[in-house]
Amino acid sequence: MLKFGAYPIKVNYNLHTRLRNQHNEEEFHQAGQYLEERKLDMKVNTSTDATIENNLYKQELNDYEQAVCSLLRKIEGNRVGRMVLGHINKKTTVWIVPKSPQELKQDNTAQTGPLKYDIQANGNYARGYGSGDTVILYNPELGDGVLLHELVHAYRYSLDKFVPVNLDYCNGYSRYTTTSEEILAHVIQNIYLSEAKQPLCLDYKSYWDGSTKEETYKVLVGNERLMWILNYFSRHEYLAIMAAHTFKTTEYNPFRDFATLEAASLKTRPLVPASEEVVPLAP
Repeated sequence: MLKFGAYPIKVNYNLHTRLRNQHNEEEFHQAGQYLEERKLDMKVNTSTDATIENNLYKQELNDYEQAVCSLLRKIEGNRVGRMVLGHINKKTTVWIVPKSPQELKQDNTAQTGPLKYDIQANGNYARGYGSGDTVILYNPELGDGVLLHELVHAYRYSLDKFVPVNLDYCNGYSRYTTTSEEILAHVIQNIYLSEAKQPLCLDYKSYWDGSTKEETYKVLVGNERLMWILNYFSRHEYLAIMAAHTFKTTEYNPFRDFATLEAASLKTRPLVPASEEVVPLAP
């Protein structure tokens, strides 16, 4: 287990500890013992494979933790990355742990959620509600941009600000459903990539890399709900406000360019008639 610098982040290789306890967690869940299930899950995510007999997994533990710390150093060397790292609530801890092979088969992306998640009703497996300490399920081959994206989620959870609002959008090729939190993390991820002179991701859902600023801005301008979300975060999210006023020379920065994007967006659709009721964004 490695603590990363002065930040509230611990890189913890616990893969085999997790695998050894999966069956017990599932038994607790099936028996409706959700508090015991969460208690065990919290213990597993904060335990290390270094305590397994004879330090059996020392090499893969070192490889994983060194690889993640190397990516964190890369993030720290980026102005946008330092902004995100520096604003995670220092009274909380971000635990970065690996996904199991079974989890990777189901979904080969990263995932962030609260360590002490809110237990849902009716046996729901959802663990995305809560605040405070967080767990990032992450594998290094996903790269620094994805890790930065997950750290934005961890920042929001750490300050009890993670409130996802569902929305639909179209990237010009397909229609997708996502949440406001994913849009925020995606936009900051792209600002990070732009600052690093790396290719951008077209949008959150399609995972199309290699896009230009013009292509990504076109997706934003063409989707009214994405513009609403950008407007909200531009007014109420500290990272967005900081990004708008700090990264003035970064090529991609829709928070800085919001007024221009908004003007272009209004040209793509007719104004709402005065007699027509405006329907607010559904929670």
